[in-house]
Amino acid sequence: MRERAGTYAECVLDKGGAIDNCVGFIDGTGIFVARPGEGLQRSVYSGHKRTHMLMFQSMVTPDGLLFHLAGPVEGRRHDITLYRNAGTDEMLEAGMLVHGVRYCPFGDKAYLARPWLQVAFPSWPGVELDEEEEAYNVDMAGVRVAVEWGYKEMKQVLTSLDFKRKLKIQEGLVALVYRMAVFFCNIRCCLYGRKTGTFFKCAPPSVERYLSLP
Repeated sequence: MRERAGTYAECVLDKGGAIDNCVGFIDGTGIFVARPGEGLQRSVYSGHKRTHMLMFQSMVTPDGLLFHLAGPVEGRRHDITLYRNAGTDEMLEAGMLVHGVRYCPFGDKAYLARPWLQVAFPSWPGVELDEEEEAYNVDMAGVRVAVEWGYKEMKQVLTSLDFKRKLKIQEGLVALVYRMAVFFCNIRCCLYGRKTGTFFKCAPPSVERYLSLP
């Protein structure tokens, strides 16, 4: 991020982002798992998705890399719970200040606005956004769609992640499988690029540079 924050922010701005310091898009995602036994059904059941799942959090950068993977937590947990448990606030506060410039990712309404994390203006019942706030939300929604592409493409490449009957948390290291999937998809991104990088016209680092990161 220290090397590429300026490039990321410029790519987001050039594509129509409403702020000039956005370096990526943070979100929670989940992988569906087989229904577990031994009293674990409720803990991993997501009422929102109506299935059993494990939740992860990461950022998608404009070149298509999945950045700062955190998790898993049980499927019943909210995105903000994972955000807090992973120490994301502390990480962003310390890591998003690059060469004296405060950069930030952009998140959906599940997150809380911080100097190091920007979110859309919430629309509460009975409270209308003004034109400037509406325009901000529309502009950022147009670039934030990239976060969904990153997660979707990974499951398209590694189709086993979308076959929940084989993902049994009591019989295998499901979380490790997902972590390794992210790692290998990032390597693939460095070699061949991703839809996100094409959209933002942002080339990923070389494989050698990616693997040399601490």
